[in-house]
Amino acid sequence: MANVKVLIIPVLRRYWLFHAWKEVAAELQVPKPWQQGADVREKATLLFSKLQTKAVGTFQKQWRKLETASEGTMNNKLFRFAQNVSSRVDPSETFLKALPQQASNLQIVYPASIPERLVRRRLRLLAAKAEPFHRSRLRVWAAALMPQLPLIPLPLPNVTIYYTVWRIVSNHSARKGASALAAALQLFSEAQRAQLARQLAELQKSGVQLKPGSWAEELAAQADRLQQLLDHTLADIQAASSGDSSSSDTKQWHQQQRRQDNQVKRLPLPQFLQDAQLDRLVQPRQRYKLVASHKLLAECFCVPVVVWQIMHP
Repeated sequence: MANVKVLIIPVLRRYWLFHAWKEVAAELQVPKPWQQGADVREKATLLFSKLQTKAVGTFQKQWRKLETASEGTMNNKLFRFAQNVSSRVDPSETFLKALPQQASNLQIVYPASIPERLVRRRLRLLAAKAEPFHRSRLRVWAAALMPQLPLIPLPLPNVTIYYTVWRIVSNHSARKGASALAAALQLFSEAQRAQLARQLAELQKSGVQLKPGSWAEELAAQADRLQQLLDHTLADIQAASSGDSSSSDTKQWHQQQRRQDNQVKRLPLPQFLQDAQLDRLVQPRQRYKLVASHKLLAECFCVPVVVWQIMHP
């Protein structure tokens, strides 16, 4: 299972840049032949993965062919058109499409001068807005595909059909990425709540009296239950992401596969990592101070003008 890393760069005020990529170990990059599958389901999964890899390789080969086409040719015009179309895609959509449903590790790297709480807030806001947005866009593009289906057998360029299918797949992947990100952040909140409940319970054991009927006393009483739920969820995610199928017993392997199918595919507990070198490169604090000073100068200039206009209509 791949390790997922997320890079966060504050650009200007509310404009942030998010980038995600996967790191796969070299020994995990060699796929197993689909003929070696234990049953029909595993063979079908391996075969689909092989066909998907082959299709991606063919697409990349065709893209390189368009990229190296001579100036003024039809392939060059198609390449410029594809670049124009891809440049109109929201960068947050590209980020969400890069997030997988499962991973062995999730690391979120951000500048050291930015508070971790602000980073989590921006990610939660992005996931909360993106999930319903891409769901609605998915329905719109699916409805737009229906009238174009009779045009598939015709010997005409199906550029609009290809574009519609691409938008359907893109919005579907972005919606799944937003859901996975929201679930990972919710898991982090549950871990924080369990940790706070544990600390309050330890305070009670040390002799500190909490106010009766307060939220602190109720949360401390739920410390063991919250920790058990968190441990159970983390164990399920670890078991689903491991996907160990090396068992020689076919019946045991089938039982393990059924348990993994019943488990919810989720990202693991995210790790927020501060990067001092990234902070020196990006310098978000200095940029925020510069914007604040420009805003102050604009207000100092505009207030006298408005007052003068009111006094001299």
